[in-house]
Amino acid sequence: MDIRGNTDPAAARDVTEFLAMLRDLKERRGLTYRQLEQRAAEQGEVLARSTLADVLGGRRLPRPEVLAVFVRACGEEERLTAWLEARENVAARARNVAGPAGGAATVTEAAAGEQATAPRRIGRRTPLLLATAAALAAVGVTAWALASKGSPADSASGTPGKHEATTGAPTPDQRQSGHGGDAATGAKAGAQRAAPAGWIWIRPAAAPALCVTEGPAQEGRYDGVVAVQRPCGDVAPQRTKLEPAGAHTCRIAWVHPDPARGKGCLKALSGGPADGLLEPRNACGDASSFRVEREPSGTGGEHGRYVFRADGQRCLGVRDSRTAAGTEVILQRCTGGTAQTFLIDAASQ
Repeated sequence: MDIRGNTDPAAARDVTEFLAMLRDLKERRGLTYRQLEQRAAEQGEVLARSTLADVLGGRRLPRPEVLAVFVRACGEEERLTAWLEARENVAARARNVAGPAGGAATVTEAAAGEQATAPRRIGRRTPLLLATAAALAAVGVTAWALASKGSPADSASGTPGKHEATTGAPTPDQRQSGHGGDAATGAKAGAQRAAPAGWIWIRPAAAPALCVTEGPAQEGRYDGVVAVQRPCGDVAPQRTKLEPAGAHTCRIAWVHPDPARGKGCLKALSGGPADGLLEPRNACGDASSFRVEREPSGTGGEHGRYVFRADGQRCLGVRDSRTAAGTEVILQRCTGGTAQTFLIDAASQ
């Protein structure tokens, strides 16, 4: 049974109406929770019945990743953009209504209470939507070894020069507080953040023979060195590690034995054709920070599978889900796809 209706998610005025539309979509398709779970699995995705029941029976917006899998399982992939945009609009309205000092219930429904289960998606592309604007101004920071020419607004204040081996004092990262939740949720998230210490490889799950390392931006979109995926044998002598940045967050640091290059921590650029590119900066205190979340046990084989979340909306991912060497690793809207899943294991170098 597949009764097509005219539900317009853009017409949802609040969380309650949006969730009602999701339930209506399920009913119009005539699908049970079990059938939706099976349809998602056939597409290489995970949509647990318990998670779906919580979403449709609750008062909280689903996370974008969960919503995307649900919409595709309902056979509405062509309208996925509309559903995701409608979700963002509803969440924004709820935050505005709540204001800075009130409306706790609305905030819980629209933001802090988003579902914590992040499904994974295999071998498919999700549209990039509504990239979150981030003020990431770099004051007096030099780029890794190369002067930045034609830098976007994010790096316009950087001073070209030699990379210095400075570490930068860790500062509390208050940008990660958008997920909220009770103590149990926090404990669960904390357990998922465990990642190998010391020198590591960060490898795209979709192209495990490649590693995240430095390289030129493709198509001339930026003159500086940025994060790309390249054969792991090309990484040395540079080494990679995760450095604490704040409560449950870390920075991605590259360390080179050449004193002229020293250590650089990845910072996301903002604006123009370089938007989302990650450039190593010697002032690690100003670099981007991530919550490193491990996928549920049993999904990563002998290597852990992880998602790097920069905030509530953006994740580390491979541009356009490509598996070719040299493709940039960028900060993009979270989709739950394999292109945003990475393997982390101890480096042999």
